[in-house]
Amino acid sequence: MLHKSLRFAVASMFFCGAAASADYRPVPATTLAPPPLLTAGMFRLESERSYKLSLQMALGILSGHTEVQRSRSLENIVRFRKDLSRQVRSEKTGKAFNRVNLALNDQVESLPRLNAKTAAAMYDVNEDILIKMNFLSFALEAESNDASSRVTGLALRQASLAQRMAKIVLLRSMDKNMQAKQGLQVDLAQSRIEFVNGMNLLAEEAQSDKALKDRLNLAQQQWIFYEKALSSPQFKAEDLRNISSTSDRIAQMMVEIVRLGYGLPPDPSIIAQQ
Repeated sequence: MLHKSLRFAVASMFFCGAAASADYRPVPATTLAPPPLLTAGMFRLESERSYKLSLQMALGILSGHTEVQRSRSLENIVRFRKDLSRQVRSEKTGKAFNRVNLALNDQVESLPRLNAKTAAAMYDVNEDILIKMNFLSFALEAESNDASSRVTGLALRQASLAQRMAKIVLLRSMDKNMQAKQGLQVDLAQSRIEFVNGMNLLAEEAQSDKALKDRLNLAQQQWIFYEKALSSPQFKAEDLRNISSTSDRIAQMMVEIVRLGYGLPPDPSIIAQQ
């Protein structure tokens, strides 16, 4: 078990309440709709993924399939926006939600025109959206008594980190001027460290839960493959395809972990495997 002070620090980092239970116990399957924390986490994931898929399209990776996936991602964003608009109840969460909406509008409008000249600027836009979405998650969490918030935060953070590592590699492959950019190198290295730490924390949560442990083992196998691809000294077309598809497989597994925790069935519209 984590020391109490460390647990609090980790919980804050991953948008999980310090008072949340560390036990991974599904809520009854009678739940009619995903809770706000899950909706907000998926909203964040798809906003990041839609940018990553746009990079894939510009690079010609898995061409037709990627275009279908981006259309589906944008449809999911519309759905999560609508769901969150009904779930936001306080002035604080309302303001955070409005800031996210304004920032996201800029990205959605610009994605169809993404190319080597605009990709770097769009990366900054996407990162700004994620910061605003973090504030929205914090605000929703503060109003929640969600007993599954710890695992929800950890798993969705892992899904997002998998996308972030992929989008950094794809951006650097598209815009040669970005390959030596120190900030991106730091972002990639830090994301890998955070991902490994997150897997360790999820493993602690899974010690007494076989279903969670089984899914986490599958995700760990994918991470071994993914980390090897990320470590390539020069990214060839095959490496970029592997990174693109594996980032989605890991994200899908993390989403399944969260839905399992809430007693929800798999959602086929979320991150179909490539």
